[in-house]
Amino acid sequence: MNKKETKKDKIGLALGMGAARGLIHIGALKAIEEFNIKIDYISGTSMGALIGGAYASGMSVNQIEEIALNTNWKDLAKFLIPTFNFSSNLYSDFLEKQLREWFGNKTFSDLKIPFVCVATDIKTGKMIVLDKGELVKSIRASISLPIIFSPVPYGRFKLVDGGLVNPTPVDVIKNKVDKVIAVSIKKLTTLEQKEKIKKYEKEINSKSNFINEKLQSAIKQRFSFLGKESDEDELSFLNTIYNVLVVVQMQINDLRFQLAKPDLLIQPDVSKFKSFEFSKAKEIIEVGYKFAKEELKKSNFV
Repeated sequence: MNKKETKKDKIGLALGMGAARGLIHIGALKAIEEFNIKIDYISGTSMGALIGGAYASGMSVNQIEEIALNTNWKDLAKFLIPTFNFSSNLYSDFLEKQLREWFGNKTFSDLKIPFVCVATDIKTGKMIVLDKGELVKSIRASISLPIIFSPVPYGRFKLVDGGLVNPTPVDVIKNKVDKVIAVSIKKLTTLEQKEKIKKYEKEINSKSNFINEKLQSAIKQRFSFLGKESDEDELSFLNTIYNVLVVVQMQINDLRFQLAKPDLLIQPDVSKFKSFEFSKAKEIIEVGYKFAKEELKKSNFV
């Protein structure tokens, strides 16, 4: 233990969004455990909420990694997206069953480590911090990517992905701990942001007359592009929309970090992976692990 760190120091861990790229959190957790850093509080958004909630519930990192490597994400995604037929209840039941296989009927008060996740109220655009009640419902809300997934009714709110307002929720635990480690996908430079926005705008504009057709088709095909090994010259319409959101979310991330700066920011470069490339889970986890290990070595946490 570093002299600067005392036994009284409470360590918080903020895990950000990222879809498949967010699997870097598993690698980061592996590195954190190797350095015997005890996590006292966890916050998460989107994929960070799923992984953070699992770790907070008492799952080991190896168990979480096993789930990530063996889950059929393509099939699971079928039941996360809205449908235009009367079988939507069946899809909801399937998703409920899958999440309960992982989390059971746990509530926030049952967790081994205090945990909060964030979502966005689609009606007001406000951040909603979830820290009470059923864990499954809160995580389901936090991972509901806009456009792709249907909103989750939660009291008077209709909740979607928390990354819209708080991609890596450092601020929600900053006053509960002494130090915060934040894990987030690597931000783009200003030039990269502009170039990507131009690219995505061009793609969207070229398809503007077919928006409804594309959305209908993507929903009916149940995200057939998930987990594809082949590289495609043209991103699917929904994947393009999501990538635009990611660029915007990373800009929000920068602003959030200015308001609540983490004591250690771990940002692996996973730009070579597609947003929904869950088939590369093992590689993404390894990138997260190696990068986090190097950053921790240079920090005052070890």
